[in-house]
Parts: sequence; structure tokens; C-alpha cells
Amino acid sequence: NMLLLINSFFPIQQNCKDNKYIIPKENINMTTPKNSMELVGTAVLVFTIQTSISNGSSLAPLAIGTILMSIVFAGGPISGAHYNPAVSFAVTLRGGELTWAEMTSYWIAQIIGGFIGALIGGFISPTSVVVSMGSDATMAQAIISEVMYTFVLCLVVLCVATNSKVENNHYYGLAIGLVVLAGAITVGPISGGAFNPAVAFGLSVAGGFANFGYSVVVSVANLVGGAVAAVLFRVVLPEEFGLARGGTVGETTPFNA
Repeated sequence: NMLLLINSFFPIQQNCKDNKYIIPKENINMTTPKNSMELVGTAVLVFTIQTSISNGSSLAPLAIGTILMSIVFAGGPISGAHYNPAVSFAVTLRGGELTWAEMTSYWIAQIIGGFIGALIGGFISPTSVVVSMGSDATMAQAIISEVMYTFVLCLVVLCVATNSKVENNHYYGLAIGLVVLAGAITVGPISGGAFNPAVAFGLSVAGGFANFGYSVVVSVANLVGGAVAAVLFRVVLPEEFGLARGGTVGETTPFNA
């Protein structure tokens, strides 16, 4: 039964009065605290990417990495501070932290936030920025770069923010932001350094769907990286895989309100 298959991934409720099936409203309500934090945090991240790169700053990777550190610390107690569909995907595959329905609502919030951040950044910047492959890079090199650093980013998130062995740590935001900083410096000139479908789609759509096809390729690569990270997390920390701890969605106890 197709409905049962869909319901295994997304909890669908039946309206007995008119015999219609509906997705729970809380899963698509962007005004809930968690969804709002994901939307705003992603908007801030993409705004910083748009403006720092558009203005030609040589310190753009530093600006992007440090703002990510800040908003991860800020949003951790509220939503888990994913700001990235690939991270939410990895956390969901990890099990015990985020349901598929919650992941869907996070994805919607993150994509909308990415678009808003790119739109505002494009308004105040001299030019619009989109994720682009380096002029001397091949498509294979760009895809591998995106898979690799998205994998590292998601694995770090899983290990520092969903691992009971390091709960109550105070370095989770630093670790996550530094991965993005390192990735932007290392493979940014090759793949564009997105590591985040909300970044790729947000910049593309705000720029009039510029380089949209490449944004799709990048986003798929990012999700593959997130899936590989979840698999490796299960290999290296099998006792943690699927373990729910009752904290904030997608994070361990350091983020409890």
C-alpha cells in the first residue's frame, strides 16, 4: 500500500470527518521555534556568504566559518542548529534524534532561509554570487570535493553534537565552524565550497536561477556526503547509533534549554 509506505517516512494523520489525509500542521509551520531558528540561522549564513564573496573579501572563508560558529552556539538550544539539509539528513539517518517529518520541515525552513539571506545579501552587494565550479576544475573533481567536505562536516556534527561520550562539551560550535572554514579554503576554488543545499539553491534562486543545474548536482553530492557520514558514525560509534537522549532535536544535552 503506497499510503503505508509514505506514512513510514512522514507521519500522516487521517481526518475522519472527510476521510482526507493530511501532514501534521506542526511539520510545515515555519513559525514554530525550531523551524524559525533554522530559517533565520540559514538566512544569516547565506547572507554572510553572499556579501563577503560579492565584496571580494579575501577573508570570506573566515567570515563564513566564524558566523557559523556563532549561530550554531546561538541556535543549538532551540533547534539543534543544523542550517543545512545535508546535516539534517545525516542526523535523521543516525536515528533517535530527528524524525523524517521533522527533517522535512527543517528542509523547508532551511531552503526558504537560504533564499531570503541570498536575496537580502544580493540587494546590498555589488553583484550576485552563485555556487560555481572552478574554471580549471572538472565536474568529477567538483563533485568529489563537495561529497568529501560535506561528509566531514556531517561526521563532525554527529560526533561532537550527538555523541553521549562528549556531552556537555563547549567546543561543538567551534568544531563545526572550523570544518566549513577549512573546506572553503581547501576546495572552494574547485567546487564553489557549498557543502549545503540551502546555500546552493538559495544563491541560485535569488540570482534568477543562475547556474541552477550545477546547484542540483552540488545538492545531491551534499546529501550523499551526509549519508556516508551517518554510515561511518554507525561503524565507529555503534553503541550511539539510533540512541535517543531526549535533548533538543538533533543535539545532545549541551543544547538543553
